[in-house]
Amino acid sequence: MKKLNFKTKARNLENLLGIIENAKILPLKIIQADLKNQAEIVKEIQKEFFGKKLIIRSSSHAEDSKENSNAGAFLSLGNIDSSNILELQNALQEVAKTLQECDEILIQPMLENITKCGVAFSVDKDNFAPYFSIQYDESGSNSAITDGSSAQFMSYTHFRDAPLPQDLYLKQIILLILELENLFSHKALDIEFAYAKNGNKEELYLLQVRPLVMINKKDFSNHISLDILTRLQRRFKKLQFCHSDVLGSKTLFGVMPDWNPAEIIGLRPKRLALSLYKEIITDNIWAYQRDNYGYRKLRSHPLMHSFCGIPYIDVRLSFNSFIPQSIQEKTATKLVEFYIDSLINQPYLHDKIEFDIVFSCYDFSLDMRLEKLLKHGFSQQEITEIKHSLLEVTNNIIHPKDGLYHKDLQKVTLLEGIYQNIMQANISLIDKIYWLIENCKRYGTLPFAGVARAGFVAMQFLNSLVENGFLQAEERLCFLNTLNTKAKQLSQDVSNLTKHNKEEFLKKYGHLRAGTYNILSPRYDEDFDSYFDFQTGQKTQQNESFFLDSQRMQELEKMLQKQGLKINAQEFFIFLKTAIEGRELAKFEFSKLLSRAISLIAELGDYYHISKEEMAHSNIKTILDLYASLYAEEPRKRLLEEIMQNQKEYLCTQAIKLPPLLCKEEDIMGFTSSRILPNFITQKVVCAHVASEKDDQLMGKIVLIYAADPGYDYLFSKQIAGFITCYGGANSHMAIRASELGIPAVIGVGEEIFAKCSQAKNLRIDCESEQIFYL
Repeated sequence: MKKLNFKTKARNLENLLGIIENAKILPLKIIQADLKNQAEIVKEIQKEFFGKKLIIRSSSHAEDSKENSNAGAFLSLGNIDSSNILELQNALQEVAKTLQECDEILIQPMLENITKCGVAFSVDKDNFAPYFSIQYDESGSNSAITDGSSAQFMSYTHFRDAPLPQDLYLKQIILLILELENLFSHKALDIEFAYAKNGNKEELYLLQVRPLVMINKKDFSNHISLDILTRLQRRFKKLQFCHSDVLGSKTLFGVMPDWNPAEIIGLRPKRLALSLYKEIITDNIWAYQRDNYGYRKLRSHPLMHSFCGIPYIDVRLSFNSFIPQSIQEKTATKLVEFYIDSLINQPYLHDKIEFDIVFSCYDFSLDMRLEKLLKHGFSQQEITEIKHSLLEVTNNIIHPKDGLYHKDLQKVTLLEGIYQNIMQANISLIDKIYWLIENCKRYGTLPFAGVARAGFVAMQFLNSLVENGFLQAEERLCFLNTLNTKAKQLSQDVSNLTKHNKEEFLKKYGHLRAGTYNILSPRYDEDFDSYFDFQTGQKTQQNESFFLDSQRMQELEKMLQKQGLKINAQEFFIFLKTAIEGRELAKFEFSKLLSRAISLIAELGDYYHISKEEMAHSNIKTILDLYASLYAEEPRKRLLEEIMQNQKEYLCTQAIKLPPLLCKEEDIMGFTSSRILPNFITQKVVCAHVASEKDDQLMGKIVLIYAADPGYDYLFSKQIAGFITCYGGANSHMAIRASELGIPAVIGVGEEIFAKCSQAKNLRIDCESEQIFYL
């Protein structure tokens, strides 16, 4: 087989004409960019393409090389009428202006009747991980993927050593990539392709091929293998086994359901953060709280699994845990099956299961929401049983005197004294870490989990009052604005922050850090300047007043009695306020113990001459074990051996690609995603002020851009710290350029996250763990 070398865009396609078997290449004409004898050039173009619409494309020696793609930096013009001499001349001149005289211009007929158009990479563009990455749009556009304007694109990821996908379109694209890799003897390719209708057939066209720029990037190509993924498939199948106390014929795994680990510790956390989250919440605490609050008893079942370092929630277990204990086994089983089927059919709800899938508490719209069960085989009697059980659970939570959350809030008040006692005690670092973690669980995360449940119930009640028309949406917001949450207190204190009250501020908030479980993320009192500026005269949001007249309070009173809720109207609003404020308070308080324990773990590392970066790969269980076990082997040696093993495992964590919701074993080898998934570029961490693309001063800032359009290339000359786009995919021009230049970026975060970023003053982007922190 003939071997080819990479040249320019035009020459690469020209050299493939008549050789390539898995795709077609449109007829092409190549001319010099100096445009000498323009009249003759136009005549030749018309002779070859007269009557057709053309695309006039740049073909520069400064683009598409192994060192620099310059993706999107040069002009291409489409839909040029070849029969219109003036239009043709103007288009040639416009494109030529962006090129050097030694460059070339590529002329091809416009591809018509496009059904799919996109971009594919043969490896991960940031770390060589061995996955094909294909993104395409079905709008008929020939540029929606590359310019980042597509809002409804599909992404397909496929492990390259796995069997080819069943989908014939995807299969042919992969076969095309493999053929090109062989022809160019190069395994890191970036291609643009399109499927177009020709009669009854859809044919694949190759529009461009170039090498991915991979210089100065880590190579993870050997850190994930078919053997690892096959073992994960076997484990996934084994976990489908149903224990006697768990209901449901199958399970799914998700990174965002229930305790949403992807948001809290990141999609790819290091071992210390992962093990801490398991230790203080997802191994046991979560199940104790659900049991305590009257839901199914699932103690001893870990909620979160680590699949090669990626944290996944066992969704069947989560669904079981939201079922009241008083529901009979038969009805409970039907509910779990209904929840699982609902999530499979609506996978985009994976981060909203408590709101949109399960019935976990009583509220004013429950009757209406339960009606849909009639269409799924539930009898009226079963629905009544569910309703009464949820009412019982809810009454036990909200009771004005004996509500379960009251006891939990009381426990939280003990934390400060416990913290002071531990820190003042004359005990070793290891002993302090042990007792901080133990008390963090007993008096921190366990009651926090309970108060958080009460807070969820409160929000459900509030939302349902809007749904049934008792409250206006504005009144709901007004009520929430009256709350004095920890977040609001922090915001007000930041607004009033001066050099004079800095010490007092840090005494109150110094334990907080962006990334509550991340030892590498500094606390506020460790890196004040990167988090805050001294503000003067900045206005804070004023509290609004919320008031219902006596007539409406009586109306609410009747509503509560009619529903069987054992609380009066005044007590009801006290519950809403106490539960929602209490949720934040409990988290704020337990994070003091956790944050100090993490700092002491760093000190322990110093003591044993182990860096903080290395301690990030330690396991909290190993550290806690040192409290009650003295080994012949030195602790330093034990820790280092484990850290080295975990560092090796973390390479696999960084290389592996899995879907956010794992529904079947086949997904482990290849999966499609159509909903918004942010794409983190590079493996870097950056913390900086936020700027809009329209701001004058961009240097050193994280810039927010609406679309990943190549027109924003100028930003790369502004010494920006990083950037975030609302739209765009992993294969867009801006993603490619950021990867090449080593600039941390998050591409395509979606409207909701983009709006949150816009409201933040500072952001921290952790591309390695795939997290954004709003500071």
